[in-house]
Amino acid sequence: MWKEFIRRHSYQSKVAPNREGARLIIRRLQKTVLRILREPDFKMSKSSFQQKPSEPETPVDGAQFNAHRNGKQDSNCRTCNDFKSWSKQQRLISNTQAAKEKHIATNEKLTVNAAGVAAPRDDCPLDKVRLGISTWGLLHTMAAFYSDNPTDTEKRDMRTFFEVLSRLYPCEYCAKDFRSDIEVNPVNVNSQKDLALWLCKFHNRVNDKLGKPLFDCSKVNERWRDGWLDGSCD
Repeated sequence: MWKEFIRRHSYQSKVAPNREGARLIIRRLQKTVLRILREPDFKMSKSSFQQKPSEPETPVDGAQFNAHRNGKQDSNCRTCNDFKSWSKQQRLISNTQAAKEKHIATNEKLTVNAAGVAAPRDDCPLDKVRLGISTWGLLHTMAAFYSDNPTDTEKRDMRTFFEVLSRLYPCEYCAKDFRSDIEVNPVNVNSQKDLALWLCKFHNRVNDKLGKPLFDCSKVNERWRDGWLDGSCD
């Protein structure tokens, strides 16, 4: 049936090459296809594609003609709308495909990194980085819960703690840098606020030497004692 359909279409395109004839051919093709879909037993004949003189031509709406003449597309034009929908769909498919490829590439990169560098085990000796993170956490927490009005004994103990740590810290050059810094910037143990601020500035000096970002010391208690104001730590 479809071979006959294609043959008739080729035949009629030769018989009526003018624009009006082509428009009638397309209209009859559409009707024929719809009839084939509705009536599977329908058989095409040559007369199915022949032009019928008695069939009146649908008048062209004036507004549509003027819009076309002025270079404006009618919003009800099915062909234009279908093309726009298709174009939009193609862009969506293209964007989705690009996002999918990016996601796959990211996963492959993560897989390679995971295969190349295994995460450190929790039951293994600390390296320099993990030791530093753990030490800073301890020091900031000690400063966060230091007394607002410390006694002379508390002041002496806290000062002694930092002095001893600067000698016994298990990283020789780190300990040496620690001692050099507190000689220039002595530990301020007068209150919780003073100690927390001093330690934050000390931490920032170390970060600056390592090329790391600096912390806003006005938020040191929010970070280590009270939790963030947005409640994200609650």
